Amino acid sequence: MIFSDKFFCGDSRVCTLRRHVPAPLFRHSFNIDKLPALLEVTVCGLGVYELFVNGRRITKGYLAPYRSNPEHIVYYDNYDITPYVGAGENVVAIALGNGIMSSEMPVWGADKYPWRGAPRFALAAEADGTLLFDGSAFVTSGGEVTFNDWHCTESIDARLVKEGWNDRGFDDSLWERVTPAQAPSGEKMICAAEPVKAYDFKKPVKMWRGERGYIFDFGISGAGTYNLKITGESGQRIEVYTSDCVIGGKKITNRNLYCWTLTDEMADKVQHDFLTLSGKPDEFEPRFTFRGFRYAEITGITGEQAQSLEITFILYSNSFVSAGLFECDNEEVNRLQECVLNSDRSNFIHFPLDCPQREKNGWTGDAALSCEQLLLNFDCANSLFVWLQNICKAQRENGSLPGIIPTHSWGYDWGSGPAWDNVLFELPWRIYVYTGSDEAIKLCAPHMLKYLGYMQSKSDDSGLFAYGLEDWLPVNVHTPLCVTDTIMCKSIADTAEKCFSAVGMKKEAQYAAGLSDKIKKAFRKEILRPHEPDGPLGANDTTATHAMAIYYGMYEEDELDSAVYKLKCRIKQSGGHIDFGALCNRVFWRVVGEHIGVDEALGIMLNETYPSFAALLKNGATTLWEGFEYFEGDMAHVPAEIPQGFWSFNHHFWGDISAFFYRYLAGIRTDEPGRVNFAPLFSERIKNVRAEHLFRQGKLRVEIRRGGNAAHCKVTVPRGISVRVIPPEGWTSNAAELVCGENEVVFTKRV
Repeated sequence: MIFSDKFFCGDSRVCTLRRHVPAPLFRHSFNIDKLPALLEVTVCGLGVYELFVNGRRITKGYLAPYRSNPEHIVYYDNYDITPYVGAGENVVAIALGNGIMSSEMPVWGADKYPWRGAPRFALAAEADGTLLFDGSAFVTSGGEVTFNDWHCTESIDARLVKEGWNDRGFDDSLWERVTPAQAPSGEKMICAAEPVKAYDFKKPVKMWRGERGYIFDFGISGAGTYNLKITGESGQRIEVYTSDCVIGGKKITNRNLYCWTLTDEMADKVQHDFLTLSGKPDEFEPRFTFRGFRYAEITGITGEQAQSLEITFILYSNSFVSAGLFECDNEEVNRLQECVLNSDRSNFIHFPLDCPQREKNGWTGDAALSCEQLLLNFDCANSLFVWLQNICKAQRENGSLPGIIPTHSWGYDWGSGPAWDNVLFELPWRIYVYTGSDEAIKLCAPHMLKYLGYMQSKSDDSGLFAYGLEDWLPVNVHTPLCVTDTIMCKSIADTAEKCFSAVGMKKEAQYAAGLSDKIKKAFRKEILRPHEPDGPLGANDTTATHAMAIYYGMYEEDELDSAVYKLKCRIKQSGGHIDFGALCNRVFWRVVGEHIGVDEALGIMLNETYPSFAALLKNGATTLWEGFEYFEGDMAHVPAEIPQGFWSFNHHFWGDISAFFYRYLAGIRTDEPGRVNFAPLFSERIKNVRAEHLFRQGKLRVEIRRGGNAAHCKVTVPRGISVRVIPPEGWTSNAAELVCGENEVVFTKRV
């Protein structure tokens, strides 16, 4: 396998909003007299590429290669093309999109990336290990994609389609030779992550005439692209807007997605495509970026065209397999679980994203908050491991980490902090717990140690920490940064101790344990003041303070009753509503379920009035939203006054409610490799539960049927997984340890 470092481009100009440069096409025709045993191609396309052999698209997935900082890692893909070639003429062809090579988005540093430039590729073709040709052999021409931007839009002119350009027999005599381009400096690597592929196809469930065009509702928010088949006059220009919401049923709006620093010109291009018809039956499928949407609005078409066109929403995500299932007899809980799954899929394009419409960034804190439920629902450990490689590469010598990865320089000084940097610890630990593999821990361990040193340098004179983002997007109540940051620093130290212990780093584990103890003492002295149990906490007296302090072990055992009482008081003050942010969400449901009651947790989650998860469902949510801001109506009738840059309607960082469903409603609690505690909590709201999780050893299945004072459970245990039964408080069980195969477990309530 040859990793060519000879990169080439077509038009060397950079594509901008004001200077459109067509997406380049490349082809090379070559002859084979005798077929080799193995003919392979190793290719890198920056920003994104499509690979064809003899007219057949063979790219491993959409939006290849894996997105990275090319100064850190340059990802290549390897293809065995032997099945696609024959004796005589053969053609290898490439189409390139800009990806992150030339985005003009003036936030998150995208417009200042040092690697900005024209899209480029490197390729090496080998026959039985001998180089046949590289990128220098190709010729190039512009294609029908006249403009594309990773964060904005595509323009496609069907009149410019070059039929057969990627196949044999095409006349490329007027095409130009490729131009040498600068090679990126990052480490060359074959990407081991699952490629991005289509996992579902949605047809519109409704269509209506809007204020400026025809609106198509696909019934679900997601991420991907669309396929549009339409016939019209040559030169007819149509525009396609995509979004998660519609203003008053009249026109699509992306105002909520506009960033504060966008120019009007750029803002108008957010999820807004421009298509020009050829006069023949045309098929459009924008393919050099992805969009987050539920609705498509098409302008510039007649009523007859609106009725006759075909449009399909193609949903993208990494192609890992489903690893979990949860369902129960409470429809609202099932709908929330589906919202989580939809958000997870929408926001896993190469790596976990914050949203699929505006940012498309790998926010570290979002993934740290979501990783357990992601691993419960999907076999995504491999994709998370690849992202961890990029996280480690992004760490600076002083130990600091940025808030988004990949990045060049944005996010180190603002946009990170303990809750976000926790990704370096939480992901490897959860991967280890759910897969048994310690490779992620071994990869990250030296970086963990470096970060602990950096973290210590950020404490103030009292031993507290306040150097990052807070309990993000808190509802109504703000918890001081020194509270959440200090708690998260203790959590980091605790997780580091577990990670170091798992790979035999005893000295480092002792160091982390000592650091945790030091932080705990400072927090108790300065914040909790347990010697004043009845004294006011002032600004620290919040739901997040109490729930996070309980979960992360800031209280001693004999103080828990008092702490739980304070949490109950806060819940009562909130009227049984959410009054915290995403950090607290990660622990709140668990703490309430264990220490107050699962019915109380579900009561807050399913409160019919704002703010709650049920309020989102009431407004037609099919994904989790970035915030809980409330409006009357559904997604097709949002108010016109949505503020600019307000929030997105597709985020996954509230998704730990799914882990709560698995761990507490289904009782599947996994805290060490190969070991499950079957410890369900029973709710009056839910009588029947069915859940599954696919471990590397096999699938664990749980069925719970509750009636009266008994719960009958069927638990199927795969070989290699040990299961201990832990009855809820006030209940007994007929079993303590379960065996491989099907087990009948009966819980009986003490009367």
